[in-house]
Amino acid sequence: MILIIIIITIFANLADLLLKIGANQAGDSVGDVLAIFLTPYVWMGAVLGITAMALWVYILGRHHISHAYPIFVGLGFVNITLASWLFLHEEISLRRLGGTLLILAGIVVVHFQSTRQEPGKAGPGTPQSGPAVK
Repeated sequence: MILIIIIITIFANLADLLLKIGANQAGDSVGDVLAIFLTPYVWMGAVLGITAMALWVYILGRHHISHAYPIFVGLGFVNITLASWLFLHEEISLRRLGGTLLILAGIVVVHFQSTRQEPGKAGPGTPQSGPAVK
């Protein structure tokens, strides 16, 4: 499951990166709005985003959202920070780097804590005794 979440996150973040590159290429005037939709990077980003969404729905149908979502969002922060530095040449301050490392540590904690618990298949219409908090 974690491998699929990593793949989804990479697709979603690559989609964001492609959309950013496409938006930069299109320009920043109101007349350039049409140019945004004619940019190949925007179309590639849209296809990857839709693919990521379809895979995400698959994960949500099979795993606890309280486990999958923090990993997905946390990896997104880490991936986008790294990608913006590598490909867009954005600067990363020591404070941002420290925060990113804390997020990465949180992902590890959430994942390993969640893998020790039985996943269960409680879904809509399934009787439950209440939320389990440990």
